[in-house]
Amino acid sequence: MNPALRELLTRPLESGLSAHKHSRDLDRSLGFEIPRIEEELLRRAKERRPSGNMKTWGEGIHQGSQSWVGLDPQTLQTPYSELLRICELLDPGPGSTVVDLGAGYGRMGLVLGARCREVSFIGFELVPERVREGRRILREHGCTHATLLEQDLTDPDFEVPLAEVYFLYDYGKVEHIRRTLAQLSAIADRKNFQLVARGMGARSLIENEHPWLSDVYPVHREENFSIYSMSPPGSLAGAGPRGRG
Repeated sequence: MNPALRELLTRPLESGLSAHKHSRDLDRSLGFEIPRIEEELLRRAKERRPSGNMKTWGEGIHQGSQSWVGLDPQTLQTPYSELLRICELLDPGPGSTVVDLGAGYGRMGLVLGARCREVSFIGFELVPERVREGRRILREHGCTHATLLEQDLTDPDFEVPLAEVYFLYDYGKVEHIRRTLAQLSAIADRKNFQLVARGMGARSLIENEHPWLSDVYPVHREENFSIYSMSPPGSLAGAGPRGRG
């Protein structure tokens, strides 16, 4: 990765600067064509559902799955400054794998590529146009440890892979997020991990239905995300399973 871009990706957000404006400027520096892609998705969605809205447009062109077509691209994606903060808090070690469940254009892969170059990133995203664009940018900037895959997380045949860190946001309906959390619960019988949940839906489900994540070790809570750990704070353990009692 170009040293100047690496420095931009790992520089803390300046006081008074909007996180969304910072991300928009950084997208431009990286070479993303996100506005053009999102505008084309919205055009197609409106043709399919002229009287639709943000909650239904994406479903109309993505076989009933929620893809948030029509949402402002800077609202759709997690700001770079927030992703950097998450990476600093987690500080994943060499050889760790971070899985992003609803990766958008793969911003997390870029931040990890700039800050944690020996950490692998696997991002899953429903919308093929976002995946193609994210792959192009990751490739152009030499993020060789990053993989972006087209995947409908609601597909009953999809299985969440093993990792040391998971990033989950409110990607769809409650029943879909609930199923993902059930898969993570099964993975937890095999190994420890940390889970970053962004959005009120995922966090509410965890707090109310998954005490094995929320009640054992202290939860790190910030305005937009929470980090749940299966090991003591400051430890990114991935070797052992958790006990069921």
